[in-house]
Amino acid sequence: MARQHDYRTCRDGNCDRFPCRVYREGFEEGFDKGYIEGFDKGFAEGFAEGYGEGYADGYSDGASSASKG
Repeated sequence: MARQHDYRTCRDGNCDRFPCRVYREGFEEGFDKGYIEGFDKGFAEGFAEGYGEGYADGYSDGASSASKG
């Protein structure tokens, strides 16, 4: 019995079968775009939250230590 060539599991980057090529191209483009958009969004949200909290904590600590000076 011959094994079927499933385009979803094909790992040959040079496979010329149309379903394999189309699936691979779509997956790569979708993954890259999703990764970039997700990273940018997560970085912006994390930076805003972390900076706000860190600045508030750091400012009060710095102000209290500076007044002891």
